[in-house]
Amino acid sequence: MREWNDIAVLAPPGDIDIASTPVLRDEVDALIDGGARRIIVNCEHVGFIDSTGLAFLLSRARRLMNVEGLLSLVNASAAVARFLQIARLIDVLHVTGADRPPIPALSPTELPRWSKSISVQAGVEHLGFYRHRVVELLEGLPMSNDARYDTALAASEALGNAYDHACGTGCVLNMRAYRDRVVIEVVDCGCGFELAADETPAESEERGRGIKLMRLLVDSVEIHRRRDTQGTLTRLVKLLK
Repeated sequence: MREWNDIAVLAPPGDIDIASTPVLRDEVDALIDGGARRIIVNCEHVGFIDSTGLAFLLSRARRLMNVEGLLSLVNASAAVARFLQIARLIDVLHVTGADRPPIPALSPTELPRWSKSISVQAGVEHLGFYRHRVVELLEGLPMSNDARYDTALAASEALGNAYDHACGTGCVLNMRAYRDRVVIEVVDCGCGFELAADETPAESEERGRGIKLMRLLVDSVEIHRRRDTQGTLTRLVKLLK
């Protein structure tokens, strides 16, 4: 971090997500309380920003605006810049996705081309590893870079919820690739949560955007209480174009 009177530059060493946001929040709040009015976030090493990171950036940008200050991001990759454009719409506009045709049902005889089951380590600091692991697994599928990024970010949001509600304990990430789609399931052993397809989650200044983002980024989002035990199952479907 560098400071010039009321100007400060922060350079996060990695992704801005549920794991790194608490430290960044403390740094930014200390700068604002100390008189900084222009905060520049250098995103040179930032590959992903999740909904927690987005909420943090928006809330501190608003706080600075209230004291005639400014928070800005520089050196953002094309993928990060595109995500910020999509995510910003959620806060600025009432966004409703276009009516999508129902996803074709899978034939009961169709087997996945491949499947991968990953036991997730407890500790939110591991989230970035799994996010990038999803990207690696998607690289062999006929997807654009944008679609791959969107799918990985949606999976990250599901994992972030599992960490938030169950600390990652008993959490498993399942991925299956079919002829026309990829299916990602995140299961945890938390208290259990369910949300209907037409239901909007409650939102506060720094929470509630993750499910909205998932719905924008992939073709189907289902969130159910687990039937086999306590916990939540989040199922994401991304059609292959």
